[in-house]
Amino acid sequence: MKKSFFPLLIICVLTALSLTSCVVAEKLTLSDEIAITKAVSGKSHVDLSVDDFFIGVIEDLSDWEDVGSNDPIIDVAIQDFVGNLQRSKVTSSIRFLETGYNTYMGDFAFTDFTQLIKDLSNGQEDQTIVTLSEKNGKTHVEISINMGNYDQLTKIIPFLADPNFEVYGPLYNNDLTEEEYLEMVSFILGEQCPDSIANSSIRIQVVAPKAVAAHNGKLRNSKTVEFSFPLIDFLLLHESIDFYLEY
Repeated sequence: MKKSFFPLLIICVLTALSLTSCVVAEKLTLSDEIAITKAVSGKSHVDLSVDDFFIGVIEDLSDWEDVGSNDPIIDVAIQDFVGNLQRSKVTSSIRFLETGYNTYMGDFAFTDFTQLIKDLSNGQEDQTIVTLSEKNGKTHVEISINMGNYDQLTKIIPFLADPNFEVYGPLYNNDLTEEEYLEMVSFILGEQCPDSIANSSIRIQVVAPKAVAAHNGKLRNSKTVEFSFPLIDFLLLHESIDFYLEY
């Protein structure tokens, strides 16, 4: 099965670097709506840092020979993601670079945020993970990840549905406590795994084209909201991960 990587969109994420954790980060900047089509344009900046432990786990668990490449696993995953971006008709200025040891940086622009999500989710018309809507003359952006729409997320991130990785996600572990889950991965993947998971996070920073009127994250300035959650919350999905902002 071909693997691919999708930074939790354009939901997943903003700048950070850590020596002992895996950090996925994206800064999403939305522009004013295009008057004729009402499409929201913008740009995205992605930073990714993966420690040696996670690289080792990924390579041990995946049938990497199936990919048919001698490149490092993360390089191939990013190449797949860039390929998905290039196939979309609403993207441009796509640039991804390796900036250091297991660290990467990427940028791309888009002319229609809703269409971009559709393109990256294999044409899903009814996805509920990322939604844009108009409420009382304001643009409402909402991100929601839960057990009810997790199958939609696996279409956006096929990597999550790989049999080698699926068993470590919420479909198999939603009924476990955090303590039980960490004990399990410690036994299977090694004693370093619980600490690596504990030090790992996903962060999303959204820059609106005008002052933010409402949100449930952390306001960095009048136009910028930051959302974050621990990786363990995503692995178990005991509760829905929900963020929103209006501008």
